Amino acid sequence: MMKRDGRHARASVLALEHLLVALFVMFSATSTRAQSNTRLLLASSWGVPDHAGFALGPFSNLVMNDARDVVFLTSMRGAKSDLKAVMRSEGVTFSVVAFQGLRSPVPKAAYESFSAPSLNNAGLIAFTAALKDDVPAQAVIRISREGALAVAASGNAVPGSPDSTFLEFSAPVISSAGNVLFGARLGGKRPGSGLFLWTPQGLKDVPIPLELPLKPSELLVPIFASHDEAVFGRRGSPPEAATEQFFRAVANKNFQDLRPAPEDSETAEILPARIGEAPLKMLLVAMESGNVSTLVLSGDPTQPVKAKKAAQGAPPVFGRIQGQTTGPRGIIFAAAPAEQANELALYCYCEGQVNRLTSSAEFVPVTIPAMGRPISSLAGDGQHTLAFIVPSEAGTDATAIYVVSVP
Repeated sequence: MMKRDGRHARASVLALEHLLVALFVMFSATSTRAQSNTRLLLASSWGVPDHAGFALGPFSNLVMNDARDVVFLTSMRGAKSDLKAVMRSEGVTFSVVAFQGLRSPVPKAAYESFSAPSLNNAGLIAFTAALKDDVPAQAVIRISREGALAVAASGNAVPGSPDSTFLEFSAPVISSAGNVLFGARLGGKRPGSGLFLWTPQGLKDVPIPLELPLKPSELLVPIFASHDEAVFGRRGSPPEAATEQFFRAVANKNFQDLRPAPEDSETAEILPARIGEAPLKMLLVAMESGNVSTLVLSGDPTQPVKAKKAAQGAPPVFGRIQGQTTGPRGIIFAAAPAEQANELALYCYCEGQVNRLTSSAEFVPVTIPAMGRPISSLAGDGQHTLAFIVPSEAGTDATAIYVVSVP
């Protein structure tokens, strides 16, 4: 268990109480429609750099850092086999970080498959890999310029609990300091489930609040991550519901904190209540150097999300929130109006008001090939550049990565 003095604990609690608002650090809002550029970064079926005879398969689980580097999952399709892979884009330079069959840092084990990756501003990468060996295993891998390191592996003893061993891991989140946070299930004489942090000083467990009890069969997995904040939920929670309920939690908190509070006549619903949808308990985690603080939150699906009306009238009512990331004024999200599924756009929820960031014309290269199908992954640099994955016309499972600049 992590120890801290009372002064630090009180500071951590106060910081967490304001963290939802801090995610929405806003500057002066603008209702001017964006003039942005949307360009194709990469498409399925393109050749794999430095791997002759292989073509790229579909993309998923995209992340971006403040340097606009992008890391994502894909596959390398050859004449005889398809190999799962982790790939990095640095501007116009592409490279394969790890691929199925490559020797891992775990002795006598090769990579078999990969979880969603995580990327920090220093370019460090983390992912969980299934390993091919005499005994199937998993390991949490940290990639730096010095090479690959297994920070935890299944079968290893759990710090502070010698009667327990690691069974399996969630996808990890890597902090700005290079520390790695992940969920894990435990076996041995004391089975259980928990959250763990790796630092250069070693592994330690992160206390889970009593409001979020975990069974030994349950695993905490990341739902959202941005800089040194992450949100974890129970594995098996519907991804669409988890994404939307996190958006509800933050947007409703932001709206409630507006001063002065807008009159009812000045507001409109942008996301309707979903009666009958179960609320999901999520764990908000803040990482500061080697310290971790947690807070349980829930985005009540029975409460609609409201926004202030702009000069041009009420904002649209959206169908589903397809993805979200942080921006300089607030949260940037991808959605289409409930009655116009093909009218996909990026929006900013800024100071309680919805501003559209992309026009129909600039999203034509995206919306026509996608034929109304949603964005599957959205990430940003925290400022004005975003990257996202959408279906493409090249085949039934083909996808493309686009990059867009917004104000």
